[in-house]
Amino acid sequence: MPPIDPFAARMLAQIALIERYRVDVLRREGRRLDADGAALEWISRHAEQFPSPEQFDCESPSATARGCLRPTRRRLQPRLRPLSPAAG
Repeated sequence: MPPIDPFAARMLAQIALIERYRVDVLRREGRRLDADGAALEWISRHAEQFPSPEQFDCESPSATARGCLRPTRRRLQPRLRPLSPAAG
């Protein structure tokens, strides 16, 4: 199996979460976001808590000690905070 590029793994995980965020916003609020709008909102709300690229580098010897994250649906779901009325 070829090595996993940690930056690519992180980007793919973010793309999946942003798309889920877009669908959730439509379902919860009835707001239609395009991919760019969803990305901007998700990044402003959740990127700070998202794991760094180093945590996706599962090929390095210290990966287990650092808590290496493989991009999986279960481990990388950020908690979606409810929108405040001012953010609407």
